[in-house]
Amino acid sequence: MERLNMHHRHLKRLRISCLSAILLLPFSVSAKAPKFPSPPDASVEWVSKNLTMNGIKNSIRAFHSNKTIEKVVEFYRKEWENPPRGGKLGYTETIVGSPWYILTRVEDGYLMTVMVQVQENNKKRSWGYLSTSPLPKNPEKPLPALGGDTAKMTGSDVMNEMKTNDPGKKATTMIISNEHSIDRNAMFYRKHYEGMGWTKESDHDAGDVKTLVYKTRKKRTTIVLQRDGSGSKVIVNSVKNTMF
Repeated sequence: MERLNMHHRHLKRLRISCLSAILLLPFSVSAKAPKFPSPPDASVEWVSKNLTMNGIKNSIRAFHSNKTIEKVVEFYRKEWENPPRGGKLGYTETIVGSPWYILTRVEDGYLMTVMVQVQENNKKRSWGYLSTSPLPKNPEKPLPALGGDTAKMTGSDVMNEMKTNDPGKKATTMIISNEHSIDRNAMFYRKHYEGMGWTKESDHDAGDVKTLVYKTRKKRTTIVLQRDGSGSKVIVNSVKNTMF
């Protein structure tokens, strides 16, 4: 029961992670990932083979199908109708993340997720994402804390963290929320990066949105500050060049 609850917690975090990353390849594990077919009559491309969202490793593909969302959903219902070895359910589905329709299956220590929605300019077609994520070997181990290596003001909450490690560069995108004003956040980040000797590339103020960009020879960080009620939402995108 505890292992099942752990799977549910990771599934919930993965759903949030995928949705957040969208609004923005394979990795090594002990067992081989199960077969995860693409939808019928679809073009498929990699988003990332080596991506970590909210502490959970993923490989993600994007697809565009000439079939309707109903046809895609029905395809996976049939594909996953038989429970995996030792499993009780072939799949689960939800529309909690509307407009996304989400189907998930746990098999051989992996969580497979299909996220699909109607193509905006042609309702007879659909598009979405296919995500594969290894489940933890030790269900008792707590989920990793987020944002430990990114500067943030006291009282900040990390809402989402996405890390990619692709050829030539590593990148981290983080969404942070706090009750400080965007002016105080801007002062904090200016002091932080200038204090480390980073070069200011730009500092733009558009009233309710401020954008700061700092860089070194190998690194570049963009900070977008937005008013969010009485506080602020902070988006930090850090990219490191690993070619040189």
